Amino acid sequence: MSRSSRTWRRKAVAVALVAAALGGGAITLAEPASASVSQGYIAGTGNAWDDFKDEGTLSSTSHAKSNATALVQVLLWADGAKEKDGSTFDYADIDGKYGPNTTAAVKSWQKHLNSELGSHLTVDGKAGPKTLDVAGEAALENASSTTVTYYGWKHQVVFKRTSGKYYLKVNNAHGWKLASYSTLNVV
Repeated sequence: MSRSSRTWRRKAVAVALVAAALGGGAITLAEPASASVSQGYIAGTGNAWDDFKDEGTLSSTSHAKSNATALVQVLLWADGAKEKDGSTFDYADIDGKYGPNTTAAVKSWQKHLNSELGSHLTVDGKAGPKTLDVAGEAALENASSTTVTYYGWKHQVVFKRTSGKYYLKVNNAHGWKLASYSTLNVV
C-alpha cells in the first residue's frame, strides 16, 4: 500500500469517528503511545502510527549525537530529504550527528510534509514531536509483533520494536541498537 493511501485511509477513519461521535455513538479509543526523553529512548506500543507523537526534540543543541538522531536521519533518507546543497540525503550521511546538513535536511523534510500532507509544521530544522508525529502518522505501520515499517517517499525502513523500545540498524556489523537519546553506537 502506498504512503498516500495510508494517509488518506487514516483521515477517512478520523472523519468516520467524528461522525459517529456527533451521531451520539460511544467511541472508545486506545490510549496513544506514551514516552518521553526521560525514558532515554524512542518508545512506542500499540498502533505504530502514533509512536512518535510524544518524543523529545532533536536538534543541533538537543541530543545532537545519539542513536535517536540516527533514527531521524534514517527517516530523512527514507523520505528523500534534501541537503544544504540540494542533493538528496544519502544513506552514507547517517552518522547520528545533528549538524548543519541534518538541520537543512529536516527543514527540507518539514517543507515536504507541509506540501504533501497539508501539515502546518514550523520549518525550523528541529525534529520535534510535531514533525515526528506527522511523519509517523503518514508512514509508520506495524509489520509484525516486533517490527515496524516506515514507508518513506523513496525507501522503506524496518525498525525493531520490542518491549516498547525502538531499535535501528544502520551498519549490519553493529546489529540492532536502541534508539537512545544519549548513546551513539549505531555507526
